[in-house]
Amino acid sequence: MRVAVERVVIGILVAGFAIGTTTHVLALLNRGWVVNPSASVWMNVYWTALTFLDPLAAVLLLRSRRAGLVLALAIMLSDVAINTYVSHLFGFTGVPFQVQLQTVFLGFLLGAAGFLWRKAP
Repeated sequence: MRVAVERVVIGILVAGFAIGTTTHVLALLNRGWVVNPSASVWMNVYWTALTFLDPLAAVLLLRSRRAGLVLALAIMLSDVAINTYVSHLFGFTGVPFQVQLQTVFLGFLLGAAGFLWRKAP
């Protein structure tokens, strides 16, 4: 039973990073290397780097659980922080729906991390 729960949790995390990968690939194809010209260079470099970091996190979660968890947490903590900051910087009223979804995913990841870390081979 625990193995099944573990697989479902990993599956949800991998799916989340696959969605992130798709989002960043589409942004790259539609907007080029500078995703948001109004944002700073370092933010654009960060968002473009996620095109490569998101799939790496997904693969590591499947192959090297602890390394995947560390990368996944680093990505999601920084992504939610940066996107929330940008939302306020550009004066969006409220937090955009995408950032809310990322925050929910981060919460799921934080909740699952301890469980998955202990179960890591």
